[in-house]
Amino acid sequence: MATVADITTIARNYLRDFPKFFQLTYAVSGRTYDLSKPNVHADSIWVAYTPSTGGASAGASPPVVIPSTDYDLDSRNGLLRLTTLPVADSILVEGYNYEWLLPADLDFYAEMAINLNTHNLDISLADMAPAVSDVVGIHTLVQALWGLLSEYSRDIDVITSESVHILASQRYRTVSDLLDYWMAEYNRRATALNIGLERIEVLTLRRISYSTGRYVPVYKGREVGDYSPIERIWPEIEDGIIDLEEEDDELRQDVLVEGEPPPGYLSHGYY
Repeated sequence: MATVADITTIARNYLRDFPKFFQLTYAVSGRTYDLSKPNVHADSIWVAYTPSTGGASAGASPPVVIPSTDYDLDSRNGLLRLTTLPVADSILVEGYNYEWLLPADLDFYAEMAINLNTHNLDISLADMAPAVSDVVGIHTLVQALWGLLSEYSRDIDVITSESVHILASQRYRTVSDLLDYWMAEYNRRATALNIGLERIEVLTLRRISYSTGRYVPVYKGREVGDYSPIERIWPEIEDGIIDLEEEDDELRQDVLVEGEPPPGYLSHGYY
């Protein structure tokens, strides 16, 4: 039984973007502290302070944990801001950070990949086969690399007059090559399992008779020499009404015209 967490685990294992532990100590010098670590996992953060001893030579006091309600964390940029400044000598911070993607970002890309791969399947995520879940995980990786590519596209190479070259766009080209590989791998597996936006579907086209205005009957196919009775197929006929899951505005009621429509001037059709 696959879940969103399973899909993100597959994508993160392929991406090799695992959490890294960090431990920092700051002298109390204000309310905002730069952790110098992007993509900090908020659930793993631990913040404490050492009480001020007032210059006494006694032993160091044990750290006092600062609850999460007393500080704000900018996870993406790695900034910690204390709402109340304690009387302390130092601030201690521990936690984990990711190099590329936060768990919330990967959850967003996983939901997108699930929607794109299951919109035309009569199967839920929980009922997916393991092979399908693996492909959806790879598609999550592809969507994540597209997001990283958009971010790294702002990197610009720097060339100075002293012939110093800073190839900032190298990161963009590296991610672009990685995206090309995983995109080809996803297309290969999705085609083999016949899932995704390019899934091949077999449909029965219906037409309406010009003489009767009714659907032309559809019969079950037979082989040559099969003289058994003809078996008619009764496909579901839609009523032409699109069911809306959520309606933000009320549908207009003044667009219907009562009575027969006027005949056309150039033909016997109606318009």
